[in-house]
Amino acid sequence: MSEGIRRRNVTGINDSLDDFARSGALEKLKHFDVYNKVHDDYVQKRQTGGAVTIVTSLIVAALLYSEIRDFLSVEIVHSISVDTRTRQKLPISLDITFPHLRCSEVSVDTVDSAGDTQVDAHGGLEMFNLDASGKMSAGDPVAKEGDCWSCLEADDESEKRCCNSCQELKDAYADKGISYFHVLDTAMQCKESLGCRVKGKVVVNKVGGNVHVALGKSVERDGKLVHEFNMNDIGDGFNTSHHIHSITFGDHVNGVVSPLNGQKQIAGAGSWMYHYYLKLVPTAFTDRRGIATYTNQYSVTDSKRNVQVRGGELTGLPGVFLVYDFSPFLMKQTEQVKPWSYVFTSICAIIGGVFSIAALVEMALSSISGSN
Repeated sequence: MSEGIRRRNVTGINDSLDDFARSGALEKLKHFDVYNKVHDDYVQKRQTGGAVTIVTSLIVAALLYSEIRDFLSVEIVHSISVDTRTRQKLPISLDITFPHLRCSEVSVDTVDSAGDTQVDAHGGLEMFNLDASGKMSAGDPVAKEGDCWSCLEADDESEKRCCNSCQELKDAYADKGISYFHVLDTAMQCKESLGCRVKGKVVVNKVGGNVHVALGKSVERDGKLVHEFNMNDIGDGFNTSHHIHSITFGDHVNGVVSPLNGQKQIAGAGSWMYHYYLKLVPTAFTDRRGIATYTNQYSVTDSKRNVQVRGGELTGLPGVFLVYDFSPFLMKQTEQVKPWSYVFTSICAIIGGVFSIAALVEMALSSISGSN
């Protein structure tokens, strides 16, 4: 019994000694306190201090907003190197409207300096018929069985001929040696499909070349692209008016400007040839996640001229030509974001700096007001 009592007393003494040691250690921490405390009874509040506090708070809020906005923004870092990705294929995305060319008269052809040719490249392209207002149409009207539509100026009194489609009407005019372009807008066989919108993608070699839509049927002979047409068909001219909605060389990247987007050309009388000369700059865009996208920025110059001279002769091929060549350099654009440590450091610097200066200002104002 006595031994148990002694053990309890010893334990109590040990606990007291531990508490004393801990309290002594905590007391020593006061020697490291650099933040002097002033009792509330000795604190004086003044109007100048209140005004400085309000102004300081507004300044801190404005600076914090600016800093957070800067932190959330993405910085684009640019660099240049030699382009070694020469064996890649180049996808060209097109979206072009020809308001006065029927889809049957539109052929998208490609030719490059490596000798590869694509005739009437339909692989990734779609063509949509347009009516006189520029809206998509269902196509030409279809004659019913037993109908016989007039061939208009191509009617032959000696032989009854029916032109129940737009192509039959054009063939009748061609047989008579008459130009048919002036009747396409009004002939019932053709007036529902006056224009054509070409939309889609063609894939070419990553070498200089051109993509074009030109007069005539495209055929390849002896490794060369040839356009066949009847001169009588273009007595009224070949209307190559066009509206380029968008053209992209490579993958689409947000923020990359395409100078030809929205370009419109209205052809006058005659047959016009339009050339767009593009200098492509290969660009690798790497986002903040490290995903790389390859595209091409470009600059462009253009020229146009009427190639139909007197007598119906042509001094060139009417059409729209996109002639492109590559720069040997690769432009690299990399997204960089600021680390979280940046914004924490900036916030601490703003708050500490502003309040330190505010304290000096308040002391100065208080001294001035006190001396007065």
